[in-house]
Amino acid sequence: MSASDKGLQAKFDLLCKSSGGKEGILSLENIKKWLAQTGVMGKDTGITDSDVDNAFSKSAKDKGGIDFAEFKEFISTLAGDKGVNLKELTEKLGTGKPAQKAEESAKVPGGCK
Repeated sequence: MSASDKGLQAKFDLLCKSSGGKEGILSLENIKKWLAQTGVMGKDTGITDSDVDNAFSKSAKDKGGIDFAEFKEFISTLAGDKGVNLKELTEKLGTGKPAQKAEESAKVPGGCK
């Protein structure tokens, strides 16, 4: 399991526990919240509620929620359907924050002296 997969699983497990649902199962509603909070779903990415619903319905055996294996399938389906880089999507979800563009992350506050 790669480092980004471990981060993703840790975040998934944390969200499962904090959501109060079944252990190891994350609901569609909570997945949408996670995707919105990390900037995966929204105007900037072009990923909509409908896109998430479609990928979820293709991946979930139980419409009440998905486990981590199904979640990985869900992410892969969503990335493929929307033409998004799967690794970037996984990293964004695993870190819990939107990924910065390379030039933004290289900026030093106050500049170099």
